[in-house]
Amino acid sequence: MIIYSQKVILFIHEIKSLVKEILLCEIHLKATMSRFYSRDGKYSYPISVVIFDKKTCLGYFDAEFYELGFNESLMHAGKEQLKNIIRHELAHYMVFISGNHCEPPHGEAYKVYCKSLGWGNEVYKASTCLENFTKVEAEAENGVFRKVKKLMALAKSSNPNEAELAMIKSQQLLLKHNIESVCLDQDDEKIILKRVLRATRQSAKLRAISKILETFFVSIVFHGGKGCIHLEVIGSLVNVNIAEYVANVLDFQLELLWQEAKGLHNGLKGMRAKNSFFVGIARGYCKKIQALKRDYTKETSRSLIVVEKKLIDAQAMVYPRLSSSRSHAGYCGKSSKLGEIMGENLNINPAVQAPSKKEQILIT
Repeated sequence: MIIYSQKVILFIHEIKSLVKEILLCEIHLKATMSRFYSRDGKYSYPISVVIFDKKTCLGYFDAEFYELGFNESLMHAGKEQLKNIIRHELAHYMVFISGNHCEPPHGEAYKVYCKSLGWGNEVYKASTCLENFTKVEAEAENGVFRKVKKLMALAKSSNPNEAELAMIKSQQLLLKHNIESVCLDQDDEKIILKRVLRATRQSAKLRAISKILETFFVSIVFHGGKGCIHLEVIGSLVNVNIAEYVANVLDFQLELLWQEAKGLHNGLKGMRAKNSFFVGIARGYCKKIQALKRDYTKETSRSLIVVEKKLIDAQAMVYPRLSSSRSHAGYCGKSSKLGEIMGENLNINPAVQAPSKKEQILIT
């Protein structure tokens, strides 16, 4: 789980400065605050740094995004300890771009690279005793999360009225929670980013899921990796966790609804009809949620504007220079209309996984 806050952003800047220092002074590569260059100057690579709060590792290099990740608890590390962990992850980065993709993470190529720079066990086996850090405890499931899960479980009821009422109550509860959170006006509130779905490319189905997820008070971004795209969810911890469960259910449920629609209407076939159907589902579901807003008081409506503004600000904190894209896929009116009807009747019942057990911190 990637995290952001004003304090975290300052920590990212500190790490990027140390990365640049190590690249320039120890690895002897030209570097700016955002990229570094191969020795011959032909290639450049991003210096992308994120902070996470996963309890099983202190750092990682993600080759899919050319991304260096560091544990939030490292904010409390000494400078040399932090630099050794940065060196450790940079070594993974350098071995990867040199072409050793099939090597084990800490295989011979990795050992040779560390040795070539005079980096010994303090880097190769870089690890820090957990007691050296202030513990960053995983946020426990709070009352809101548990109540929303219970309401969503009722949405599978065979009684349509009971299912619809459960959906409405879950939305009202989330709205109340978000309005109350805004009123708290925390100085350095954490923003969470989670990559919840992965696909080879952006699709009508992913866009439909993203539109539905936005009704759960999160912001959605499509982030391209190497040969794939990720649907990222940004927001508070409770909202992001609920959105993740909803996304996983919709990924499966939308396909079932398409099969059901084809069974009811033999003329539906082809990608254009399928894509239009998914777009229609999102439109129908969002129309149902919009209808709920007509019953809001003026005070609630004003508070909702503040909640939505906070989401815009959260996305800007994570992606200051975000660009948008549009789809130009074909359109099937019949399929879209059928999807819209099914979307208006869509109720979501995500299966919720139990929190994982505490594990010892490692470094990868």
